[in-house]
Amino acid sequence: MADQSVRAVIFDLGGVLIDWNPRLIFQEHFATHGVMEAFMADVFWQAHKACHDSDAPFEQTLAVWRDSHPHYTDALDAMAHHWDRAIMGPIPETVFVLDALVARNVPVFALTNWPAQTWPPRMAEGMTPSGVDDVFGFLGHFRDIVVSGQEKLAKPDPAIYRLAMTRFGVGPGEALFVDDLAANARAADEAGLVGHQFLSAGHLQGHLERLGLL
Repeated sequence: MADQSVRAVIFDLGGVLIDWNPRLIFQEHFATHGVMEAFMADVFWQAHKACHDSDAPFEQTLAVWRDSHPHYTDALDAMAHHWDRAIMGPIPETVFVLDALVARNVPVFALTNWPAQTWPPRMAEGMTPSGVDDVFGFLGHFRDIVVSGQEKLAKPDPAIYRLAMTRFGVGPGEALFVDDLAANARAADEAGLVGHQFLSAGHLQGHLERLGLL
């Protein structure tokens, strides 16, 4: 798609505007780093994806892995009940870029793979910076947000991009989609958005300047 027609920006959240690390949920449940990494490879990423496009309780979604991997029961319980431990807070440099777009009246939206059960994002008790009333207040900048768990669709399914384009009122080539995963950016491009892999806030800012949005 031709970049010249871009008039709006759609942001992914995790890894772009919100820093997160799922290993923080599980670090107390494994004796060694190697065992935790085996759990991440064998179970977590599959289970995590399943939670993205379902609004069922985590316990229900994770039951199949509890049955097939009973030795990981404690870790799966932690995943079901302590998801907020993975949330590390906003990425300030990218929030700055978002703020700059808003100041220029550029329409901004969000499209995120995020479980419905943990939306809106929150940090674990005691982790919110002192004196900050609403650490995720920047989410109020978005004119609309498509959340995978609420829609029962997840990136890179083309259907979720088409849904977002309809909801956001953007046509082919009219919106830059920013995602930290190359596969999601490519899928967005194929669906009619202008996919852009997020590498850093500075890299994104430079690209937006070249597009004339900043």
